[in-house]
Amino acid sequence: MAQSSFYVIGKRGHGVVFLRMDPLRVSRVSHETIMRYEEQNAGVDGYAKIAAAARVLFAESDGNPETSLSQVESEGIYQVIKQGSTISDVDFAFLTDVDDSDWDLNRLSWAPIQDPVSKTGSGLGNSESLQDAVLSDD
Repeated sequence: MAQSSFYVIGKRGHGVVFLRMDPLRVSRVSHETIMRYEEQNAGVDGYAKIAAAARVLFAESDGNPETSLSQVESEGIYQVIKQGSTISDVDFAFLTDVDDSDWDLNRLSWAPIQDPVSKTGSGLGNSESLQDAVLSDD
């Protein structure tokens, strides 16, 4: 079975990044998109919803049926993130704002990660799927 490390990194006010390592694929959900999602789904914390959905996706994609998450476990993750807790499975993570005005950047793009993202909307009880919110981002 092919394996690839997959990261979901979110910071309130900045957005969420989906990062697949091999092959490298990156998709970003902007803070503005998450806010629009929250406006359309009153009382829903968009960042917590993404975190819970990503954790369900991870559990369903690891090839081990014993690690799947129940609706109760998914809701637990949602509540923990909603309350401001930090959850991480990585060995380290650094976060800072940088002055990148003098960086020479080029932009490469690939097809969106529609298939994995489409799985994040299932069974989470939202009227507009998280997939729609992610894929509508510019």
